[in-house]
Amino acid sequence: MNLITPSLAIVALATSLAAQPAPRMGTPLAGTELRALELVRDSVWVHWFSGDTAGLRRVLSPELVAMSSGDTLWQSLDQTVSGAAEFKKGGGRFVSVAFDHKTTHHFNGTAVLFARYTIVTERGGKRRTERGRVTEVFVRSGARWVHTSWHLDPDAS
Repeated sequence: MNLITPSLAIVALATSLAAQPAPRMGTPLAGTELRALELVRDSVWVHWFSGDTAGLRRVLSPELVAMSSGDTLWQSLDQTVSGAAEFKKGGGRFVSVAFDHKTTHHFNGTAVLFARYTIVTERGGKRRTERGRVTEVFVRSGARWVHTSWHLDPDAS
């Protein structure tokens, strides 16, 4: 009989906790911190589409996981850097990148950016515009943000 009372109390507590909404986990980033993060994010896109492999290695982590359309799984840092070099070697040129409908989740030293993107490139005198959704993950390392992963979800053509 003595075991039933504690067991019922545990069940009642677990049930009441399960019925409560989940706590807020993220914290806002201050304006200057958010702008610093967005500058790193922007630089990744400019470096990739400009074929700046040294620039990519400065802002992308060695453990990079990069998911893009057409990939069976994802790409590593070396594969990503190689892809950027091939884009440039093939005559690709960066024109512009823009982000809208942006949302940021910040958890201690990790930030997840969600946005819609528009990237404009040029090859052989022809401009190409791609739009879609992107999720990007950054980790604070000392005084700077390091880009650790992304997932691109281009709009259907």
